[in-house]
Amino acid sequence: MGRRPANTITAKKKILWKIFSMYIRMRDCLETTGTVTHGLCCTCKRDYPIGRLQAGHFIPGREDSTLFDPVYVHAQCYRCNIKRQGEWLKYFRFMEKKHGREFVLELMDRSERKCLITIGWVELTMIYYLEKIEEMENKHE
Repeated sequence: MGRRPANTITAKKKILWKIFSMYIRMRDCLETTGTVTHGLCCTCKRDYPIGRLQAGHFIPGREDSTLFDPVYVHAQCYRCNIKRQGEWLKYFRFMEKKHGREFVLELMDRSERKCLITIGWVELTMIYYLEKIEEMENKHE
């Protein structure tokens, strides 16, 4: 009686998170090192194997409006993401350098908007990111 069915929105979001996290880490590894095996943490700039990187959010929290939006999420090491609570100031500087201050401020405003995630959206988004992962793997074998 304690297990939830795999077709609930919560269960599907957990699966999507694993796929999305892999996409983010692969994307950022390719961007920072040109490989899918290792990459740089966006805040401390240290090189880590992809398995030791996490998908860290620029805006803290797990709100649906930012949870699966790749502009808010980048590869971070465990130390920066968890132990140092996201290294928010360094993350802000990273985002400002990458996108410009005006866009970053707009992202901060946008993060406060409400968003409703449906099972259908989650399922389509899973397919989208699985295809993106496959493209990156095929391109960099």
